[in-house]
Amino acid sequence: MGPEWYDKSILILGCGNILFGDDGFGPAVAQHLQDNFTIPSDVCVFNAGTSVRKILFDTMLSDKKPSKIVIVDAMDFEREPGEIFAIDLDSYPKIKLDDFSMHQIPTSNLLRELRDFCGIEVIVTACQVSSIPESVNPGLSDTVKAAVKRAAEMLAREHLK
Repeated sequence: MGPEWYDKSILILGCGNILFGDDGFGPAVAQHLQDNFTIPSDVCVFNAGTSVRKILFDTMLSDKKPSKIVIVDAMDFEREPGEIFAIDLDSYPKIKLDDFSMHQIPTSNLLRELRDFCGIEVIVTACQVSSIPESVNPGLSDTVKAAVKRAAEMLAREHLK
């Protein structure tokens, strides 16, 4: 008996820290999906917060695996704030690797391993941040807050069929 996502075919993970401004984008999108859309029984939408490494690692070791994992995260890719875009795993931004290290194993490596060795389709949907504060300062910027609904609608069209 494991977490509920072990039995789901699609796992949508809202990643980020709600205490650090725009970094809370992923959790906000997960919450918006849960509050405003019907989630099919074979899909799990989960606010992974800052625990994505553990979830991915557990998924890697599990006998049951989803066929698709969608990561929703805020990133600085030097685009227009609030812009939503997909990231190819092979070009994951180096700035995010430091945020995602688990004993020197970056989460981006776990995502590639889930894709390459486990056959899981891995999709990364990102939003360009306006800023991420150096100290605790909860709340999304207006541009990223507006992107939450757009991202949720896009994810619902693509993954909540």
